[in-house]
Amino acid sequence: MPETTLPGLVADLVASRHCGGYRFKVQERVLRQFVDHCRREGYPDGSITKEAVEGFLYGRHLRSSTIRRNELALRQLVDHAHAFGWDAYTPAAATRVRVRHQPPYVLTDGEVRRLFNAIDSQPMSAYSNKALVDPVLFRVLYGAGLRISEALNLQLPDVDTPAGTLRIRNSKNGESRTVPITTRLAATLDAYVVAAHPVPETDDYLFYSRAAGRPTNQATIYMRFRGYLADAGIPHFTGGPRPHSLRHGFAVANLRGWAAQGADLAVMLPYLACYMGHADLRGTQYYLRLTADAYPEVMAKAQVRFGYTIPGPPEDQS
Repeated sequence: MPETTLPGLVADLVASRHCGGYRFKVQERVLRQFVDHCRREGYPDGSITKEAVEGFLYGRHLRSSTIRRNELALRQLVDHAHAFGWDAYTPAAATRVRVRHQPPYVLTDGEVRRLFNAIDSQPMSAYSNKALVDPVLFRVLYGAGLRISEALNLQLPDVDTPAGTLRIRNSKNGESRTVPITTRLAATLDAYVVAAHPVPETDDYLFYSRAAGRPTNQATIYMRFRGYLADAGIPHFTGGPRPHSLRHGFAVANLRGWAAQGADLAVMLPYLACYMGHADLRGTQYYLRLTADAYPEVMAKAQVRFGYTIPGPPEDQS
């Protein structure tokens, strides 16, 4: 039985995306805004007209990236409406977005040593547990290549130190994964859990500021990181080091190591993509370029297998 109202179509589309495992939160918000727009302007149910679509997309002063996002959301709704027999206008989704790509910053080996020396040198305080938390948190970022959100969302049941694994739940791509960690990092985590969670609860977050039942805020970690950079004599600037740089460092260090061992990078790259939780190989392939730029000796080995598939610096799409 076809849905006869626009709100019903939106609700059905949202439900189907959620059932398919997609978060769809941003698109759902856009589509509900479109429903409100059509209601205010008096467009009737049964069709989605060109006037309704273009009035919503282009009738306001919006950034090109926002317009592009809205176009893509409405195209999904229009496809869904067609399936229910509606006459619906399809937006072109041709808005060009000006993107300025900032290459990720990869810390040098010397910078990594200085950074961890600064992190490890923080004095204990009665007002903050950062001297306990941060040496382990930042080692998890660098030693397991996690996103900062993934590390801060870890709860005690996610950490299996005897098995040497971390369970990452609901990551950026809406998927979960289990990643192995080194024996050294597992031992570090084991000692940390004993010290930071003397009376552990199953809903405790691994890393916390005040209460174990609440994770540390990302903004707090970023501000601490900037302080450690200053202590280590590493400049902070736009596009410069940030906590995510440790994740980049993990990828580059692995690629360097594999290249030095003579491993086939074409074989190893899918393993790295899976480990880091990339949706496909594109994000992981970009690390080949970062590695080759910083360590030219890797380029020859990478080009043998990948040739021109190694992505170069992104071009300005203006």
